[in-house]
Amino acid sequence: MGLAKEILDESKKPILLSLGLLVVCVVGLILTKNSTSLSLPTSSKKTYTQPKQILQQGIDYKAIIETTSGNIQIDLYEKEAPITVNNFIFLAQEKFFDNLTFHRVVNGFVIQTGDPLGNGKGGPGYTFQDEVTGLKYDKYTVGMANAGHNTNGSQFFITCGDISEDNLNNLDNHGYTIFGKVTSGFPVVDSIERAAVDNNDKPLNDITIKSVQIIQS
Repeated sequence: MGLAKEILDESKKPILLSLGLLVVCVVGLILTKNSTSLSLPTSSKKTYTQPKQILQQGIDYKAIIETTSGNIQIDLYEKEAPITVNNFIFLAQEKFFDNLTFHRVVNGFVIQTGDPLGNGKGGPGYTFQDEVTGLKYDKYTVGMANAGHNTNGSQFFITCGDISEDNLNNLDNHGYTIFGKVTSGFPVVDSIERAAVDNNDKPLNDITIKSVQIIQS
């Protein structure tokens, strides 16, 4: 869905390797079109019709993502992306992210998580709109994965520390909402990025979110 309906099979199309890698990087952030509905994930996670309103004016929000590889702290952009940040905080407080895996890891691009199905097709039971923030992607930026415009749910990604300028520009051009930035735990992101993966970019050994703690100040 979005940029392409099928991901290039790199093993079958070596001549298009460079182009294929770029397409895979961007398209992989998009949820698979074969999913019957983002609102009907078949997992043990509770689903919702919409997120509750959590954000309060004048409060600065941060998050600590505790993973099996270590902790990642994120500054959440509640002013620039209030709808997206509110959604993230709501799901975190509902413990929706607990025990979810990083189901897609692309070296030199992103690490992606937030899917209750673990295959790129799951969500929280609802979708919500994109937010135009004016922010630009950079290293260790946190953004929403989706199935096309205005189909955000629970899946999100963190850009890697060695992501190329071309990939950063492609993320900017395709409108994935930015809602945070890593402020500590950079080695943890780097470690997850280096995980051995299968042909679907899924780590061979599960890397899991233990919990997400929201900090207010």
